[in-house]
Amino acid sequence: MASPTVGFWELRVTDIERASDFYTSVFGLVASPWGEYLMLSTLDGAPIGSLEQVTDAPPSDGFFRPTFDSEDLEADLAAIEAAGGSVVIPRAVISEEYGWWAAVADPFGNRLQLATTNAPA
Repeated sequence: MASPTVGFWELRVTDIERASDFYTSVFGLVASPWGEYLMLSTLDGAPIGSLEQVTDAPPSDGFFRPTFDSEDLEADLAAIEAAGGSVVIPRAVISEEYGWWAAVADPFGNRLQLATTNAPA
């Protein structure tokens, strides 16, 4: 059976340097060349995603919307906006059991989601 967590993701972007700046500053990842891609890894070296330079942007809402855990949703939303991304849907309740989520977009319109079980301050 496949794991329900996102193990690796790939995003196509029209400006790989800008995308690298966004993902390294928002998520604290390390970017390194990997063939025709830019590999994104955790600080301990675990690869979790890659960026691919393309000439035409994919659909702005994308077909794949990974959700990332967040300890401090408001701080992460602020960091995303500071790095050139945008908040598409602000903090909203998923359910009492599962907490809250928010939808955001990177500078290229790729949609990401953040989720937390931590109540708003």
